[in-house]
Amino acid sequence: MDVGHFALSFVSDEKAVEIFRKKIGNDSYLISKIECLSGLKNLQAIIGRTDALLIDRGDLSRQIPVGKIPFFQRRIISLSKSKAKPVFVATNLLETMVATKQPSRAEVNDVISTLNMGTSGLVLAAETAIGKYPVECVEMISRLIRQYEYWTPNTSIQELLLNE
Repeated sequence: MDVGHFALSFVSDEKAVEIFRKKIGNDSYLISKIECLSGLKNLQAIIGRTDALLIDRGDLSRQIPVGKIPFFQRRIISLSKSKAKPVFVATNLLETMVATKQPSRAEVNDVISTLNMGTSGLVLAAETAIGKYPVECVEMISRLIRQYEYWTPNTSIQELLLNE
C-alpha cells in the first residue's frame, strides 16, 4: 500500500518497537508514542530503536499526576534531542478552541514553552477532530509557530508588536 510512516501507540518497551519494526521494515519511519508509565521507564531503550517520539500528554496524565507532565515532557524532549531524534507533543494544546474561537493565555504560553523546549512539532487532536473552530485552530497554531520562529532574545518590543 506504499505506507512509509507509522505511529505505534502505547509503546511500553524496546521489544514492542522491535516487533513492530519487523512488520513494517527498516525503511519505514516509525514514531513511538509515549503515553504510559512503562514507556517512560523504558524511554532510553525506546529512543534507541525508533525514528521519532510523540508525547501524548492526555493518556500519560492518566498514569502519572498531571502536575508532573511538564517535567516529563521536558525530560523526554531533552533525551530525544540528545539522540538527534525528532519529538512531537500532542494533547490539550489549544483545548479551549474546541468550543471557543480563542485559546486561553495559558494555552498560548504552553505552546510557546513547548516550542522553546525544542519540540519538532505539535499535534492538534480534539481541537480539529471535534472542535467547532478547526480552521481557526490551525490558523492560531500556525501564527504562534511563526511568532516563535521570528522571536530572538534581541528582538525589540517594537518589532514584536509589528510582527504578525
